[in-house]
Amino acid sequence: MGDVVIDLGELRHEEQPAPVPARASPHPYRAALCVAAVVLLALVTGSVPRAEPVRPMVVPARLGDSMFVERDRLYVVDAPPTQPTTSVQSRVISTYALPGGALLSRTTAAVTGAVFDVTSAGNTVLVSYQVDTVGAEATVAVAAGTDHALWRVPARLLSVSPADGVVLLRENSPQFGKLNWYGVDLATGRNRWILRQPVLGYTTEAGNDADGFPSRLVTATVDGHLEVRDTVSGRITATADVPAPPSWSRRGITVWAAGDIVLLGGFGGVTAYALTDLGKRWTSSLDLSGRWVQPGCAGAVCLFGYRGGVQVIDPLTGAFRWSSTRWTSAVDVGGLLLVTGREGLEARYPLAVVDPRTGELHGDFGMWRSVGQVRADGTVVGLRQRIGDDVVWYALLDPRTLAVRVLGRASRVSGDCQAATGVLVCRGIDASVAIWPLTES
Repeated sequence: MGDVVIDLGELRHEEQPAPVPARASPHPYRAALCVAAVVLLALVTGSVPRAEPVRPMVVPARLGDSMFVERDRLYVVDAPPTQPTTSVQSRVISTYALPGGALLSRTTAAVTGAVFDVTSAGNTVLVSYQVDTVGAEATVAVAAGTDHALWRVPARLLSVSPADGVVLLRENSPQFGKLNWYGVDLATGRNRWILRQPVLGYTTEAGNDADGFPSRLVTATVDGHLEVRDTVSGRITATADVPAPPSWSRRGITVWAAGDIVLLGGFGGVTAYALTDLGKRWTSSLDLSGRWVQPGCAGAVCLFGYRGGVQVIDPLTGAFRWSSTRWTSAVDVGGLLLVTGREGLEARYPLAVVDPRTGELHGDFGMWRSVGQVRADGTVVGLRQRIGDDVVWYALLDPRTLAVRVLGRASRVSGDCQAATGVLVCRGIDASVAIWPLTES
């Protein structure tokens, strides 16, 4: 595993983030007895040696190596040649299991440019990379632990469904107007279907499953023609011709998926259609232009402005619920919304919890920031780091109770930390990768 070890250090050497202030006890005498008991316990156990700080599992990596983290996998891709080149490069992808950190395989992929995405499905490692300096992209599938390429497609990897054995890819050609979507067989790379997006059209993903694989693609054209396509079979499941906003021909098509509905709109308002049959659900006067729809918004439809601010509407009726200029993103945490506030001097609550139905502030976590997905117990991993410091405090944040359970600190890290199942993965200032267990130090 190499010689480098990133040391947690003793917590007493650095100031630990303050816990959430506790409420005053209604039984002051009971509190005094508790303090006395703690002092007595300290005297009795004072001679017991302190437990050693938790140390991370360290994965060797060099400056220029890339790191990709998934729920149960860590990928380290070795650095490219120092001089830019369009010739074929053999890049080694080391795959580690999480949370344990055991090396699973070393796979060699032949690429011609920078690697920007890595994932795996079964014994297949999928690598997306730049083909040239113009903007072309490609994906290669390699048998894990070998240099044997199973297939190669000139398109970017979007998602993979191991259960269905299908990979969703999208081609972004430097040539204007050419944009194709592919559903390819995971084992062979053969096309199951191809969607040639209309020149005056736009396609978006919809209906993500638990693993993030979209079950549908929705295509809209400037004249109002809609199509919904199954991403596994490629079969068209619904079509409709609807009134298209006049702004589409001048400013582009605005279409978003939100749960089981599709939102179309612009300056003239928003209209919702059912994802299943494209039947009209409701119409709202809200402006959809210059906004993006946050998926999984605790049963609501959240429209965020690209310059900040959110408007929240009811997904069943389109009725306006509430709005705020304060929030810039949101995550569903057990029926509540974990929201991020504005940056800079205007940031009053950088990370807070609000009610998705009313927008009422439930509480905030101050300067902690969340990373990774919501854990099975409803908590999220929180990080806190001072500017210019190489120490990252990590904790479990509970949106329901607003409790902050500080687990420890990761020392000598660059700040590039990502949460996975049961661990925090951080890049060290020496370029190595450290896997910190999410347990109390």
